[in-house]
Amino acid sequence: MAGELILTNAQVVLGDSVCHGTVHVQDGVIRSIETGVSHLPAAVDLEGDFLIPGLIDIHTDNLERHLQPRPGVAWPNIAALVTHDRQMATAGVTTVFDSLCVGIGDDDDDGNGRSQALIQSLLAMEQAQADGLLKAEHFLHLRCEVTSPTVVSSFVALVDDPLVRLVSVMDHTLGQRQWQNVDNWMKFTGHEPSEAELERMLAAAREMQARHAAANRLQIVRASQERQLTLASHDDATVAHVQDAVDLGISISEFPTTREAAAKARACGLWIVMGAPNVVLGGSHSGNVSARALAADGLVDGLASDYVPVSLIHACFLFHELLGVALPDAIAVASAHPAAMVGLSDRGIIAPDRLADLVWVKAYRHVPVVRSVWRRGMLVA
Repeated sequence: MAGELILTNAQVVLGDSVCHGTVHVQDGVIRSIETGVSHLPAAVDLEGDFLIPGLIDIHTDNLERHLQPRPGVAWPNIAALVTHDRQMATAGVTTVFDSLCVGIGDDDDDGNGRSQALIQSLLAMEQAQADGLLKAEHFLHLRCEVTSPTVVSSFVALVDDPLVRLVSVMDHTLGQRQWQNVDNWMKFTGHEPSEAELERMLAAAREMQARHAAANRLQIVRASQERQLTLASHDDATVAHVQDAVDLGISISEFPTTREAAAKARACGLWIVMGAPNVVLGGSHSGNVSARALAADGLVDGLASDYVPVSLIHACFLFHELLGVALPDAIAVASAHPAAMVGLSDRGIIAPDRLADLVWVKAYRHVPVVRSVWRRGMLVA
């Protein structure tokens, strides 16, 4: 357990303001926040830079990218996990929801091959976390492809793992949701089928969806609710998609692909989460709605790093610099708001009695540079 930590001469980003001051930490918990500079010998001088709460990333695909760095290549679990963990911590992320796909890439008829590989990865994560090898704290986000015939069996094999806190239901049927524009799908994948082949692919995808999606979605949602897990709907594109999510009791609209869907989510009281790379790049890599445009209209509650860990902190500062969002509100989209979405009431804001998950950030040429990271008062990066 950490002892005493004093961080001073910092622009401390609080929940509703920024103050030039000092944060006192004892045994991993924030004890007090004071204005002014401490002259105690043990105080760490942050040189007038920002001190923000540790970021909470509720959707990152980064672990899977390390577990399978190339198609067909399975990298050793611990090596992949530790490398991924270090990347997240140095990006200012102290709480990570590792997103693992369920139902995509199953490599045998009943899905057991992939689910067993995921189970081994989860066991490795639990052991590494228990042994104190990880810099960030890790939870699991199960992303369930409802059109897959094996998704329910694979999901059931994983859902009772104690690290699972978030479940999203996905439908990547070609010609719908994320891939409503098939030209964008072809550009993204580099696959250019003939017109006849494309028609066969679309028909097969719709048939698979009609056969499996509704029943699988309902089973996964009900099982998640029985376990009191937070639920997200993925890639909502229409008012109907959002209404379906509302009817099922889902609380998060993750990566809506149109303004229409985002506006409906707001009207229905759902949390709206967008991808941070969309913000940094100024648009969606798959041709969908701009996260900056949604944020300008007040239609973004949270951000997730998706496929670039460092994008999360960068996007927060872009919200502040480009869109004029007050810095506490801009930081909240990757800290306080995600914490509220998944029920983590002990973190996400710099305030007394919260966990001392803290990030020292220097603004350098309009890019936030992480200088140090503390988790529960311990220096981890």
